Amino acid sequence: MKRILFLAIIMAVMCTPSIDAQRRGGEKRTPEQVVENLDKKLNLTDEQEKQITELYKDFFNQKVSREERKAKMEDLNSKIVSLLTDEQKAKFDKMKSEPRKKSK
Repeated sequence: MKRILFLAIIMAVMCTPSIDAQRRGGEKRTPEQVVENLDKKLNLTDEQEKQITELYKDFFNQKVSREERKAKMEDLNSKIVSLLTDEQKAKFDKMKSEPRKKSK
């Protein structure tokens, strides 16, 4: 009986990290990956890529609560918009208004 309980605890501990990773959508994305995705959709210049990557690096390095995160994200988006052309701004606004598609 003790052996079964011990094995059950071990299995629960071993499975917890993978379950948590699945819940969060797998691996965390890096600033470079986020900007690469933006570049595909917005056709960013090299200078825009550098500047936006720096903005995302700063954002990802901040330790903020969930409540603060929304305000920080809005601030980040406004900084990004200030670096975009009018055509890119329209595409960016459209991207932000579309619901996120969760891949399985």
